[in-house]
This record gives sequence, structure tokens and C-alpha cells, in this order.
Amino acid sequence: MDTYKLPDLRLPFATATHPQTQQIQESTERWCREFGLLRSPSVVKKFRALGYGRIMSTLTPYAPFDGLALIAHWNSFFFVTDDQQNIAVTSNRTALYEDLVASMRQLIAGFGSTAHDDHPLIGALRDLLIRTLPDRPAYWITRFRHNLDLWLTGHKTENSYRVANKVPEVEDYIAVRRDASTVFPTLDLVEMVEQATIPNDLYHSPEYQTLVLGTADIMCWINDIHSLHMEKGDPINFVTVLDHHEHLGIQKAIDAVAARISSRVLDHLNAAHKLPETMTAFGIGFDEEPAVLRCVQDQQSWAAGMEAWDRTGTIRFADSEVPGHGTKASYVEDLL
Repeated sequence: MDTYKLPDLRLPFATATHPQTQQIQESTERWCREFGLLRSPSVVKKFRALGYGRIMSTLTPYAPFDGLALIAHWNSFFFVTDDQQNIAVTSNRTALYEDLVASMRQLIAGFGSTAHDDHPLIGALRDLLIRTLPDRPAYWITRFRHNLDLWLTGHKTENSYRVANKVPEVEDYIAVRRDASTVFPTLDLVEMVEQATIPNDLYHSPEYQTLVLGTADIMCWINDIHSLHMEKGDPINFVTVLDHHEHLGIQKAIDAVAARISSRVLDHLNAAHKLPETMTAFGIGFDEEPAVLRCVQDQQSWAAGMEAWDRTGTIRFADSEVPGHGTKASYVEDLL
């Protein structure tokens, strides 16, 4: 990998951390161990240094503990599943992983049993769905199921590029990276925890979609820069995509991604500024506006918190964790 200099990626968003961050971290570790996502003592120790509970504490910093704990459990599950996706490729077990994903998608769609009911990922997913779906509006459940399915469909598409050793086109990359990122279902969970009402017409409005897609783009592209040193040869990285198609060289490709991040930040700020007017146009009552605006503040807090976490708050992207050819990072529990 070429040598390069990282740009300043800190975001002009206000961020905060939940006062019970440590308890959230402990809660998500207990939950992962209960469902067999963490098994070996060495990986448990690494899990604490990864700090998934800590980063999620920047997402809803003023939410009730139980709501944030549920979001942290979901995101620990997302991270663990993403790790299985990665090692499936490096160990030539993509067919096994995709078979497991088929069972996960079946469960998400509402079917009660799968071919892998005894697998830790299936058990964990079932628990999360049981704790999340009851008493939610039908439109929200439909959207949440759709966004979860997008995530796993995105995994399948990402792996097709990896197996074929093919770099996606720029717009194709942007779309699949969003889908596979888990930002969409996580923001659905924020809506639930903040007790906000975001009906489908508002959710799909240009202004709100700018916020949702912008949050995904900002977080994914920042992550692509911070994790670049771990992803040599991986076509699913925006720096690699721009370098390949625009022949920029690594440093100029990094700078180009950073420029796109800055542009998306401005888009997000402008859409957030216009949102009260948009809510009025859609008939969102004055008493409902604060909860929706909290969701937007949470998006910004999480994005800024994630940038700091990527940079200094986790071992996930530490030089010492760069896997060798055909190996996995030491914090990964192989569940395949």
C-alpha cells in the first residue's frame, strides 16, 4: 500500500456521549456472550477494546438506558455479522455464509423457523426481533424489515465483487456501500427509541432522504479512509474505487473522498435546516417536531462520534490488527 497522509476528517457536528456508556458496553458484552457471539476469553477481551457500546453511546446520548442498550445489541450483532462476511471471503466460505444469510433473511421476513436455528447469529437475530417489533406501527415494521434485508442483500453484492476481484463503478459502489452499512436500520431504531413519528411520506421526502443517505455516506466514506490500511486489495472501499476509475493515485483519491464527505456534510446541514418547514408541509404537528429533530441531532452526534472512534477510540483499525493473507483480525470470533 502506498504511503499517504490522512486528512482532518473531524465533523462540524455537535456530539455527546450517554452518561451510562460503561454500563452500555457491559450490557452488550453480556448479551453477545449469552447468545454465543463471543466465545473465547481472548476475543471477549478484544471486544472490550473494540468498544461497540461506547460508540453507540454517541448515537442517542440522552435516551433511556434500555432503548440505547437495544440499539447497542443490534449494532454489536451487525459488527459480528460483518466480520463473518469478511472471513467468509478470505477463507473461501462465501457459499456457507450466503446460506446462513438466506436463513437470516427468512427470519427477518417473518418466518418462524429456518435451516440454521441452532446457529448463534440466528438465535441472536431472533431475540432482537422479538424485543423490537411488538407494538410498532405497521409502516415502521415494513420499513425496518426492508432495511434489514437491504443490509444482507448488500453483503451478497459486496461479496460478488470481492470474489470476482472486480471494482464496482462509482455510483454502484455508493449504493451498495449504503445498503450494506446498517445505517438505515439503525436510524429506524433511533426513531423508535426517541419516540418519533416519521411517516413514510416524510421519510421518503427529498429533505429527509438527504439526511438518511447523507448520514450513511458520511460515515461510510470516513470509515473507508480510516480502514484503508486494512483493506489492501479489497474493492469495497471508496478510495480504491476512485483510484481505479479516475487514476488518481492513493493520496489524491483519499483527498477526493474527503472532498465528497465535506460536500455531504453541507447537504446534511442544509437539509436539517429546512426540515421544520418540510414537516409543516407534511402536516407534522408542532408537538411531534422535537422528537424528529432529536433524530437528526442523533445522526450528527453519531457521525462525529464515529469519526473519533474510527481514529482513536477502537482497536478495530489498529495497525496491529491488520490481518495477513487468508487470516482474520484477532478480535474476530469465527462463527462459520
